[in-house]
Amino acid sequence: MLHWLPFCTYLVVAIIITIDAFSRYQQFGKRLTVFACFCYFVIILRLCLTPISFSFISADRNLRYFHGVPYNLIPFQQVDLEWFLNVIMTIPLGILLYLIGRKSPFVVIICLSFLFSFFIEGNQFVCDFLFQIGRVADIDDIITNTLGGVIGFYGLKLFDRGIIDKIIQPFFLS
Repeated sequence: MLHWLPFCTYLVVAIIITIDAFSRYQQFGKRLTVFACFCYFVIILRLCLTPISFSFISADRNLRYFHGVPYNLIPFQQVDLEWFLNVIMTIPLGILLYLIGRKSPFVVIICLSFLFSFFIEGNQFVCDFLFQIGRVADIDDIITNTLGGVIGFYGLKLFDRGIIDKIIQPFFLS
């Protein structure tokens, strides 16, 4: 049961932040964006900070260990399905970042995507150390998650023209 403590703690924090954000926005579209952020964050927490009994990590990676906690600091040892899934997993992050601040400069999007990814990987390392959740902190995940956030942001920015702009306009928080 202790393995689930990180997930449950972050879930409570996410609920409190979402309730606070709901009180700030009265329009349905903006509330839907806030709710989408909440749902995305909970899904990421479930995918990344809950205990697992299997691993996608294959034997081809050269993992290091810190008190039994595996981590990888050597990038691009293996470009596999997991690599691409991490990019896909964070494309919605970029889309949400666009809805939150569509005029944000490139460096801000890179930094926010990186910080979100570092948050995930750092928590995986710490939570595996403290609660043995069976996760691997991996530099490739930081790179691919950052890339996914940038792709999501600029992908939506590319389509934010004409009719699409009118459709997504009510969902912008900024």
